[in-house]
Amino acid sequence: MDKDFIEELLLESSIDPNLALPDPGLVLHYANLQNRIIFINEQISDELMWIVNQILIWNREDKGKKIEERTPIKIFFNSAGGDLDVEEILVSVIELSKTPIYGIALGLVASAASLIYLACHKRYAFKNAYWILHKGSAQISGDYNAMKAAMDDYEKQITKMIEFYITHTGYTEKEIKQNINTDWYVRIDEALENNIATDLVEDIDIVL
Repeated sequence: MDKDFIEELLLESSIDPNLALPDPGLVLHYANLQNRIIFINEQISDELMWIVNQILIWNREDKGKKIEERTPIKIFFNSAGGDLDVEEILVSVIELSKTPIYGIALGLVASAASLIYLACHKRYAFKNAYWILHKGSAQISGDYNAMKAAMDDYEKQITKMIEFYITHTGYTEKEIKQNINTDWYVRIDEALENNIATDLVEDIDIVL
């Protein structure tokens, strides 16, 4: 379409031409997707379910390729956590992905976000990254039977979470159960020692 015609149309419709420019955030988002890069820098919620679809798309593109021939998916983390149901879906898809998924901790990786990060096939971290591991909290309401059913289910989620931390880190079961009842802050040195992060990012080329 002719550029002059578009500008004339915008002027006639009283639309500021600058408002017709593409959203810089969206441009960057799609540029990242072309390089198989995803950012989780918000609460874990239903709004992140698009990541599931994107991982499936990339696995479909790679179908038939050897794992070492596939371009890895890189997920950068800076999140305070959120919904455990969404976390469990993302963890399942990440663990099943045949295309390698690398987690990169930028800053805070807390609660549900820490579980998603731990599911990644390789786990990198910047020097100022840190983790908060905890049981979280539950919003429970209703009559006695409804609250009891919800509480029983929540306790099962917590048991599953503890087992996940045991199998995906270097901490012992005793250490996890002792520390998980409150906010458990883990800084980079401790994270590397206990297999939360597997590699420290000392060269930017590693995560490009």
